[in-house]
Amino acid sequence: MKVNVSDLEKLNLFVQSFCQNLGDRHIVLLEGPLGAGKTQFVQFLVQHYQGEAINSPSFAIHNSYESQRGDIDHIDLYRLESPDDIESTGFWDLFEKEKGLICIEWANYLNEQEIPIYWQKSKVKFHIEANGERYIEFN
Repeated sequence: MKVNVSDLEKLNLFVQSFCQNLGDRHIVLLEGPLGAGKTQFVQFLVQHYQGEAINSPSFAIHNSYESQRGDIDHIDLYRLESPDDIESTGFWDLFEKEKGLICIEWANYLNEQEIPIYWQKSKVKFHIEANGERYIEFN
């Protein structure tokens, strides 16, 4: 499905709707170019669950936020130099939780086949057209 998100209000409305379909163990795979809105997407998602303000985990790689839904883990794989780097982040330990929401920016750096099958997965891909229009494709 393709959705126009050319302004923050449209992105926020999309996120509010998107949150209605999240399971107890859910991974949101975020892909798209720099500045496309991946971190803003996570900000709106955390706000939806009355969580705290977020920061991009570009340098920390992993941030965790408390919310009414429980912990929301926010991972940014952009700075990883190799797939082996993910081992040192504690990333795989996140899947031991009985309930959780994990948002992964730059998910295209991750081998999706390695994600445990007992976690639901949604992919959100951001696009910016040459004319500045922004849209999301998701499944």
